[in-house]
This record gives sequence, structure tokens and C-alpha cells, in this order.
Amino acid sequence: MTRGKPSRVVILSDFSKVHGGASKLAVLQAELLSKRRIAVTFFCGDEGDQMPAGVSLEALGGQRLLDQSAVSAAASGIWNREAEQRLTDWISRNDDPDTIYHVHGYHQTLSPSVLRPLLRVKQRTVMHAHDYFLSCPNGAFFDFRDRKTCTRRAMSPACLARNCDKRNYGQKLWRVSRQAVQNRARGKLLPEVTTVLIHRDMEHRLFPGGASGPVVALPNPVEPLLPEPVISQKNNEFLYVGDVHAYKGVFLLAEAGRQAGVKLRFVGDGEDLEQLKTTYPEHRFDGWQDQKGLRRAMKEARMLVAPTLGPEPFGLAPVEALLCDIPVLASDSLLLSRDICMKKMGASFIAGDVGALGAALVDLSMDDDKIAQMASNARPGGRALSLSPVAWCQALLGLYRTILQGLEGGSKPEQNYANVAS
Repeated sequence: MTRGKPSRVVILSDFSKVHGGASKLAVLQAELLSKRRIAVTFFCGDEGDQMPAGVSLEALGGQRLLDQSAVSAAASGIWNREAEQRLTDWISRNDDPDTIYHVHGYHQTLSPSVLRPLLRVKQRTVMHAHDYFLSCPNGAFFDFRDRKTCTRRAMSPACLARNCDKRNYGQKLWRVSRQAVQNRARGKLLPEVTTVLIHRDMEHRLFPGGASGPVVALPNPVEPLLPEPVISQKNNEFLYVGDVHAYKGVFLLAEAGRQAGVKLRFVGDGEDLEQLKTTYPEHRFDGWQDQKGLRRAMKEARMLVAPTLGPEPFGLAPVEALLCDIPVLASDSLLLSRDICMKKMGASFIAGDVGALGAALVDLSMDDDKIAQMASNARPGGRALSLSPVAWCQALLGLYRTILQGLEGGSKPEQNYANVAS
């Protein structure tokens, strides 16, 4: 009998509650698979949250590292013995040849310890790279001291010697220790384990010497926020949506707006919100907004600005804007920026260059025709950068089918799969 449909998918996630992109997609995946009547077990490190109907929950009841004592976080963040034992026991009791294991995140509660039990099932394991933690100790390839993209090879002598951490060098050394443990554990899963990237351009940073094992590029799922297109050239507001953190370039954007005489609207919360509001009171700050508030902001946007300083692999807000016919002005550090410019649905500027950003804001605030032209390309271009949730789920099932059929007869997976979203 030809194998293809998994008997069960075990989703491993630090959180069952949404704390960011990785946990959001893990929960969404559980919901979408369950609707297709595929058995799902959600293995998480927190106390557990209400799961979609039919999803089995395995919750460790732990806390994220920032909420633990320093001693506890230092130990469990590198190797959580309880997580290792619980997953080992679950696999021993429940595994069968058609069970798939999909790892979304383990750096906050589960730790790299969950990789050891997966040795038994490594050919049926998928690791989703939502960021750069598979290679970089701080997960971002970003030097928080220089506020620039880091070009050092991860875990090289130059990397180890550099104090790039946003807290202190002691924290960097702890991250290096965790990375070394993770690299040893992941190395034992290679080359059988399959890696999923959320943007194809992540690969050269994560695997500068070439990937050892199958790699798939699979864009994130995004849904349009608004049923009707925004007539963006008739609007005046430049909009920022997301985490209000210096790393995201929010201070750069606020200063560029001040110099250009252009008012900005910030939607989101974060550790730097109060400082940003105090320093740049002329701009509008909405704070965190629910979907209704976000839709209202999008309706009034002329352009969305994504000023990130580091090499972010994907941006939910930019793609949501594009799907509303709102063009995007992005720093060239955002991996999507090249796609945005190639498809003429926005513009780009040099990351960290306040003058270049200010000049772009001035130009785009006055040129309605340019905005209208970009907006006409935005929605089809945005669809090409992302998937609908249904298409994303179909792509995952196609990947699982490829893995299971490749194991039939004992064959090994191909070194690289084609982009399953193509």
C-alpha cells in the first residue's frame, strides 16, 4: 500500500498560546489539520491552552525563560530533562510508521532536549525555521550593539568574541552554550530531518556551507484583512504595524518622519513604546490593536513602512498591507524587500539610513501616481509572497506525503525538495 497521509501529526511548540509567529502558526496548523480529520497531538512547554476540537494536548506546564528565575532559566533553557523524558515516553507509547513530527519552536520552554527523542523518528521529523536560531545564537543574525546585520559566520571565533547580545556578554555566552548543545543534537538528526524555511533566502545564512538534508521553502499563510481594496493614493498616513522595539527600526522611522515633516502612525506595543512616544510626540501611537482596530488603520494608510534593521525572513504586516492594495516601503534588510521591488509594489531604502528613509517619505507623500501604480501591483504580488491558510495546509500535507513515500522501501529523502508552494 502506498503511504502518503500521516496517521498523526505531532506538533512541538514552546507555547500553546500565541506569543509570536512560531506559536501562531503551530496553533493554526493544529486547527487546519484537525478540520481535515487528521489526528493531531500538540506537545508544548507551557501550561496548555484550549485546543481545537480533536487535538490532543500534551502540556508540560512550564514557563518561558524570562518568567523563570535566573538559575532555573539557565539550566532548563539549555536542557529541559522533563521535556526530553515526556517526549521519549510519548513516542514509545504512541509512535507508528506514519506519524509525522513537526517542530515549530523549542527555545523558550522545551529546550534542545526535545531533539534527542526525535532520533528514533528523524526521517519523519520536520523542523520549521521561523527565524535563525538553527544557526545563530541570538536567532537574528543581528548585532544589537552596532544595530546592524551581522555578517560573521555563526559560532566562528569572530562570532564567539563579539558582544552582540541585546542584554550583555554573559547572556551571549549562555546563548553560545545553548547553541553548541543544539548543534550537537541537531547534527545527529541530519541528514534525514527535513528543514522548512519561511523564505528561500534564509538558506545561505543558516547553512553557509550547504544544507545537510532536505530543505523546503514554504511561505507563511496570510489572509486579507479587508474585503475591499484600499484606495491608498487618496490617503495621507504612513503606517507602522508590529513590535515597538529598536531592532525593528522604529526610532529610525520616527526620526525620518520628523526630518521629512511627515506624520506617522504606529500600531503595536513593545518595550520601547513609551520612550518612542516621549521622544517623538508629534506622531500617532495607537498601541496594540485587535483585528477591528488594525483594519481601521489599514483603511486609512497610504503606505506601510517596514524599517527593520536586521534580516527578517518574513513580515506579516507588509504582506497583509499588500493584500489590501497598500504599497510597502521596506528596508533592504527585510528579505521580502527584493520581491517587493521586483514586483513594483513598493520601494526600498538602505537599512539604518535615516536620510534615505526620510527622502523616500517626502517623495512618496507627494507622488499620488507612483502610489497608485504600486498599489495596482500590490494584491497580486502579495499573493505570490504568501499562501492562504488552506493552501499552506495542503503544502504541508504534500511535504508529509513526499517524506512518507520516500521512506517506502527504505529509500532516503532527496537532498533538496522543490519549493512545495510553487
